[in-house]
Amino acid sequence: MKPNLYRLEITLHEATFFASHELDAYYFTEPLIGNYAMAYALGLVKSPYDRYHAGYGEDLPVLNERGIYVTPAWPESELRYRVERFNCQSESFFSAMTNNALVEIAGRQFLRKEGNFWADGKTGKKIARATNRPQTGILKLLCPLNRFVCHVISKEKLFMPQYVRLGKFMSKAKIFFGKTELQDKKKGRAEYKLINPLDLDPECRILFGDTINIHPTPLLRKAEIEGEWWTDTKGEP
Repeated sequence: MKPNLYRLEITLHEATFFASHELDAYYFTEPLIGNYAMAYALGLVKSPYDRYHAGYGEDLPVLNERGIYVTPAWPESELRYRVERFNCQSESFFSAMTNNALVEIAGRQFLRKEGNFWADGKTGKKIARATNRPQTGILKLLCPLNRFVCHVISKEKLFMPQYVRLGKFMSKAKIFFGKTELQDKKKGRAEYKLINPLDLDPECRILFGDTINIHPTPLLRKAEIEGEWWTDTKGEP
């Protein structure tokens, strides 16, 4: 039985940022949207708000149970970027810097460091624990109106939301989707624009591809792969 294939076109309505790479105080976004990010944004998997660790191993197996796969999204238009500087420096009466984190106090207090904590110098009461969060830097974001495309393969019929939220700042994006007819499976070599190599069948052979080293898993761009493929009406994998 042939699965359902949906083609999704994502149009950014707000500047969108993913922490793809960090170079000193420069944080920039790769020109793509990972398939894990798309699965969460589309509401196909859920993550509890009170969890403070990466829970991909806990959340994503539900996609396998439902027979759903989401591909990474690649740019469909000429990309435009926007560069912004951010500054989270304190404006309090006095502050201290530790491990790239600011600890603030007010009035006539003074701080005393105790391990990874800061304490009130008079009372000894712990005030804050140092956290490794950037206070200043430069962001390279994807501009609004950039367009991306991905595919969703599913055993069941799906209805996609019209709008989703993407990236660190939960930026708004518009979704246009349509169902595409599948042809029969084919064996041989095929080139795919962007793919997650961890999701390939063990019998597939990766012949070539540009590795994009991002978290949580690297992706392959312009990947030439030998294996068995579903193709659309245009013969594209």
